[in-house]
Amino acid sequence: MRRTAITTLLLLGVNENAVRKISGHAAGSKEFYRYVILVQDYLNAQVKNAHLKLISNEENLMQKVA
Repeated sequence: MRRTAITTLLLLGVNENAVRKISGHAAGSKEFYRYVILVQDYLNAQVKNAHLKLISNEENLMQKVA
């Protein structure tokens, strides 16, 4: 439950310092940064997916215009 709560709070955009305080992790905690890296990987994948969709939509529009 703790892992899920921390990950969910970070995904929702709650400030890292606030999540660290809620979860009881000390500043610079190596354990806490496991969650940050997990969330960052997820967010990077989502941005990449959105970018691919934008490119695909742009290509479809260009084909319709031509």
